Amino acid sequence: MQAAKKNWESKNQLDDQGNELQRGLKRRHITMMSIGGTIGTGLFLASGNVVSNAGALGGPIAYLVIGILVYVLMKGLGEMSTFMPIPGAYTSYSGLFVHPVLGFMVGWNLYINGFLGLGAEIVGGGMILNQFFPSIPPVAFCILISLLILVLNLIDVKSYGEAEYWFAGIKVFAIIAFLIVGVLMIFGVIGHQGFIGLSNLTSQSMFPHGLTAVILTMTGVIWSYLGVETVVSAAGETENPQKNVPRAINTIFIRILIFYVGSITVMGLVVPYKNVSVLSNGYAGLLGMAGIPGAATIMNIIILTSLASAGNSIVYLLSRTLIALSKEGKAPKALGKVNKRGIPTNAVILTLFLGQISLITNFVSPDKVFIWLVSIAGFNTLLGWFASFLSHYKFRKWLVTHGGSVDKLKFKMGTFPIPTIICLLVLVAIAIYTAYSPDTRFSFYIGAPMLVLYFIIGTYLNKKGKLQDPSFERFIDAHINETEIK
Repeated sequence: MQAAKKNWESKNQLDDQGNELQRGLKRRHITMMSIGGTIGTGLFLASGNVVSNAGALGGPIAYLVIGILVYVLMKGLGEMSTFMPIPGAYTSYSGLFVHPVLGFMVGWNLYINGFLGLGAEIVGGGMILNQFFPSIPPVAFCILISLLILVLNLIDVKSYGEAEYWFAGIKVFAIIAFLIVGVLMIFGVIGHQGFIGLSNLTSQSMFPHGLTAVILTMTGVIWSYLGVETVVSAAGETENPQKNVPRAINTIFIRILIFYVGSITVMGLVVPYKNVSVLSNGYAGLLGMAGIPGAATIMNIIILTSLASAGNSIVYLLSRTLIALSKEGKAPKALGKVNKRGIPTNAVILTLFLGQISLITNFVSPDKVFIWLVSIAGFNTLLGWFASFLSHYKFRKWLVTHGGSVDKLKFKMGTFPIPTIICLLVLVAIAIYTAYSPDTRFSFYIGAPMLVLYFIIGTYLNKKGKLQDPSFERFIDAHINETEIK
């Protein structure tokens, strides 16, 4: 047993000497990253678009439905990542437990989808800074924000985790303060509106565009949660992943209820749905109605902090995904190289370079670009999530086939496989409805051909024998011998 443990630890990092990721993330880092990776412009800005279209009640319902789906997703990913904590796990599991071509599709879909999301984060920041300095074009701020994110991701992983810890802390504090102020306004304790109660929940405001609008906004809501997977990819650089990753995942649902569903519900109860949009976010609107001086300025500064955090997490996630793709023959070897500080420099720089898709704001209005990127990224996220649910569905059979035991897993999702199957069906339904509706069809027209292209390239490479499974033998050995992975 000791020999197996030493063997695992000797391979605990990337294989090449001097080319290693480092386990520099501590429990508090991974916990805050699981929060910080999701709370960004997707919540602060995209929520305005969701509430204005889905309504005061429809908005919270959309976030709750996708939130439940995210919780099941993370329980499944948590089960697999505590068994096999590797960088870029999100794509490796699909290739190993289902099929190498699916792993190729998921990896490149995640990557391209991710830098579209990164572009949306950068665009959001450019819009906000432009409100402070209207004489400076948003494209200049897009470049400035990109450089900031680049610097943050070229520091060692421990410093990255520390920066993300404090970024996330600011966001958590801000949302809690928002919730307190909002609840006090609902009961008429503060603000000039007096007792608000449920007065904003009228027959017109609850679902102003019907239930179909609630379903259609779900692709944007899905993008709002993009980044929650960071905690799984970070398992490969986390101290004692079998203990720290489950602790972070087990608290995700309560955070979804508080930060997402809770804040959107309060927003819908206080701020009229017609008064919110991408450029007029409901968070600043509520604080303004409360009579807090400089509310819009305060909220915009917080959103900028959130943007830096979410952008930071996206670049981290995507650069580690490139490492996994590179080591499995799905990307150029150069993208898997890591410097002496444990940073995949080539992967980070490429990701930031591609994130400059945000610069098209120089030719088209920023708010339109933001919605385009969110819609496309949200639709394409469906493949990654679908593949993760399917991977978890196949994982337990794969484990037993290779001599393992489900009972020995350090972290297990209860009531398997019913929630996984339900979530798979929900994702299929959302994809079909997105393709059917004229309002969201354009994201399908762009996203679907991309998926077909990934499939064709992946199939070609697989027939040529280029695609490789990730190394899993040491994890099976440790599992069979009940060796604790630290």
